[in-house]
Amino acid sequence: MEIIKNLPEIFDEFEDKKKQSFLKVKEYKEKQIPIIGAYCSFFPREIAVAMGAIPVGLCSSANETVELAETVLPKNVCPLIKSSYGYAISDRCPYFHFADFVVGETTCDGKKKMYEYLAELRPTHVMQLPQTIDHPMSLELWKYEVLRLKKKLEETFGVEITEEKLRASIALRNRMHATMMRFYDLSLLPTPAVT
Repeated sequence: MEIIKNLPEIFDEFEDKKKQSFLKVKEYKEKQIPIIGAYCSFFPREIAVAMGAIPVGLCSSANETVELAETVLPKNVCPLIKSSYGYAISDRCPYFHFADFVVGETTCDGKKKMYEYLAELRPTHVMQLPQTIDHPMSLELWKYEVLRLKKKLEETFGVEITEEKLRASIALRNRMHATMMRFYDLSLLPTPAVT
């Protein structure tokens, strides 16, 4: 027997889950657990987890925040960046509101400029990304940037990120990724469980 939910019901569930996640972040903040925000998947969340922080993805998908961002950013900057910045300056993103620290990256010039402005609102650290994977120094640059982030977080929050904590965090994140991959595999069944 196949159970299909109608879309409004699914959207209501998403909205409820979103509210619950906002409240959970508020709860962490009240317990004085550091909240580290990021926009990009290049951010090594394992480092934040190893220091006892909660890494969160920051809001960046609404057109209604673009116009506000254009009061500061050039109109020709991509809508994703303007949406991200608009959420931050309008205080409409609960994750940004509760973030103690923001980790950025140099994926494009527009984001680099946005992080300059975000640094006026929250402590912000920008990781320099290698521009190609085949350059002989790319891996060295990435390693350097990961260690620089680790040091910055330790200094900012007065913690020590030990190798033991980091290994435990990596193992946890690897289990999370493996679980997610098994979930995605449900779409490969002859009758997909997930569409």
